[in-house]
Amino acid sequence: MRKVLMIIFICSVTLFILLGSVLVLGQLLGLVVAKGSWVIGLDQNLASTVFFITSIAAFSGYLLSYTKKKNTEG
Repeated sequence: MRKVLMIIFICSVTLFILLGSVLVLGQLLGLVVAKGSWVIGLDQNLASTVFFITSIAAFSGYLLSYTKKKNTEG
């Protein structure tokens, strides 16, 4: 169970960092070039996906904190 949660956590955190960066940098670029439609478009199309992936990362991290590590001492 821990291994599956760890894989889900790592994948979701990686995706959330990448997509979150695209969202923020895209909106920043839209502000710099004064294209409000870019900012609105990114918010409407990408923000909900980023928030969903962030929630998956948060819940998997929370559940991961309640799973026990295997003792590897001999």
